[in-house]
Amino acid sequence: MFPSRIFAVVSAVFVCLASSAPLRAADAGPVVAKSDVNAPVTLVDNGQSWTMDNGIVKATISKFDGNMTALVFHGINTMGGGGSWEQTPRGSPQGANSVTIDPSTNGGERAEISIKGTDTGRMDIELRYDLQRGASGIYAYGIFSHPASYGPGGEGESRYITRLNHDFNWISVDADRNMLECTPQDWGAGVVVHAKEQRILSTGYYKNSVEHKYSYNAVQYKIPAYGWSSTKDHIGVWFINPTTEYLSGGASKLELVCHYDADDNPDPIILDYWCAGHYAGGAGCNIPAGENWNKVIGPIFVYCNTLANPETPSQADLDTLNATAGNPTVPPAWHDNAIALWQDALAQAKAEKAQWPYEWVNGLDYPHKDQRANVTGQLVLDDPEAATTQLPHLTVGLAHPDYTSNAGGFVQRSGNGNLVTWEHDGNYYQFWTDGTDDGKFTITNVRPGIYTLHAFADGVLGEFAQTNITVEAGKDLDLGQLDWKPVRDGKQIWEIGYPDRTGDKFFKGDGANYWLWGWCLRYPLLFPHDITYTIGQSDYHKDWFFEEVPHGTSTDWINPAAQDPANQRFGWVKAESLTQYPQTNTNGPWRIWGHGNATTWTIKFNMDHAPTGNATLRVALAGADGNGGLTVGVNGKSVGTIRTVATNALRYNTDKGVWRQYSQPFDASLLKQGDNSMTLTVPAGDLCTGVVYDYLRLELKEN
Repeated sequence: MFPSRIFAVVSAVFVCLASSAPLRAADAGPVVAKSDVNAPVTLVDNGQSWTMDNGIVKATISKFDGNMTALVFHGINTMGGGGSWEQTPRGSPQGANSVTIDPSTNGGERAEISIKGTDTGRMDIELRYDLQRGASGIYAYGIFSHPASYGPGGEGESRYITRLNHDFNWISVDADRNMLECTPQDWGAGVVVHAKEQRILSTGYYKNSVEHKYSYNAVQYKIPAYGWSSTKDHIGVWFINPTTEYLSGGASKLELVCHYDADDNPDPIILDYWCAGHYAGGAGCNIPAGENWNKVIGPIFVYCNTLANPETPSQADLDTLNATAGNPTVPPAWHDNAIALWQDALAQAKAEKAQWPYEWVNGLDYPHKDQRANVTGQLVLDDPEAATTQLPHLTVGLAHPDYTSNAGGFVQRSGNGNLVTWEHDGNYYQFWTDGTDDGKFTITNVRPGIYTLHAFADGVLGEFAQTNITVEAGKDLDLGQLDWKPVRDGKQIWEIGYPDRTGDKFFKGDGANYWLWGWCLRYPLLFPHDITYTIGQSDYHKDWFFEEVPHGTSTDWINPAAQDPANQRFGWVKAESLTQYPQTNTNGPWRIWGHGNATTWTIKFNMDHAPTGNATLRVALAGADGNGGLTVGVNGKSVGTIRTVATNALRYNTDKGVWRQYSQPFDASLLKQGDNSMTLTVPAGDLCTGVVYDYLRLELKEN
């Protein structure tokens, strides 16, 4: 995992030909080799499978289920369990499998094959794989269809996934989760601590740590390329989404993207979820009977790369790695090699995005560029209480209008009843972009349709929405200036943090820390007397913890050899015995560790007069778990409990997720001139219950 010292991220991607010596300065880092192979694409029918080859990569695809059983790159089969879709075409006759692009008819420029079938009568599925001349990877895409003659259909959870061979040992999600992993053997020997996805390692570089697959979740919109690389073979395999239009849940959807599979000899896997309910996203795909519907997922580019000049760790660095097992110092050479491969994948993602929509996709509901449109405009903040009119990190999107669904399941988990909003929609396409600080935006390549425009930005509580945006084929649309007037319940008295839909500004909520398993255990060491925060004096960066959880009562989890169990990244958990806690015991030692007393945090603030009228505490949460809620007190009197919607943010290691805002009104006469206090209490219970904070604000509307 991540080394204890932080190494500089390679800031440039260098290109060289595989057949040439790398052109670089003597002190430059590793560079990625770019192949000069320009062989024609070949397609071979093996009877039960196809083999596609362009001299750079060679893929074998099963005709039975569309699984990619092999992807050979530089002589190495990168696949372990192979590449597959969650749902596979079944019950299809042999004739339903076909060659949709024959390389013999285009001079070997491109080959494409198709596998068709049904998913038990709920959906029709077509899977395609496409290989082009000179490409260092293969495209995979799926077409999911629901004819009007079918009964209720859809997919609750659906994804494309590759299971790589076990030589892939460096995981790359983003700048913070870019690190050496434990080995499959270490995982297999680990003790389940809380759920099957969490294990305490007793061996390897990360012994006395918990490996948790949910540590590697990410907002899909923010990671254009992610995957694994090999410190042994110096190759990487990456998923690249050239757009997120076909992914569910919009620009804030949090999903699993890379981790080890959950068996005892796991493969490194890469995932591309297009609908799922993780983190209470509720973004399932639910199609009622009688509706004619289809959606094209992808093409996803499975990209392969390698290094021309990999760095080699010194023996001293390897000795240091072994000597620091538990909280390891990783060889700089391994880090530099992996970062170079990841940076190259990010560069390839930009190239793929520039080509979207792909002109070579044909024969299905996939508008080409001349049949799409660009939508522009400028949001203007109208908020006299705001310190600035700027809109940092503005995110703007077009989504299907809200609709109702009786499907239950993930829909009900969203907390919106039967209403499906953009954050919970997996049925329809969404189009999102980053705007500028002055509110300008351009959303490109939008399919024709009727949409609702949504926007959110740092520093603005809530979101903008405008309905009935009609996009016509081939006609760009300028929406002009749009007035954004956020909701206010009175004059702002104080605030803690700022709204950005994450807990990253609070203590341990930053990217280097939040995803590390077990902050709920370590909270009592960090804040033994809980939190008292004084407005105007305290610093939310260090005095406000990113999650409020029950106050743990056990310290049996502490590794006695840990130097700083409250803060060190790894090696602070006591390893347990498989004999005492067999892996069938899915609660493991959590029965001893995982309970805490009620936790109360206190906010102190001063009022220059005794007010009357109505006051409102506005709380934005980046996540919550448990149904105990958050009880609010003012000067010793309870004024109510905020009933939160569970999102698995605490159980599954994140400082972000399905964002929600809540209001707790109370009689302003409870406030007084001079010193005042407000309390926030989560009840006793499991340590993975409570709330993940984004922002708090007290507003006052006097008579």
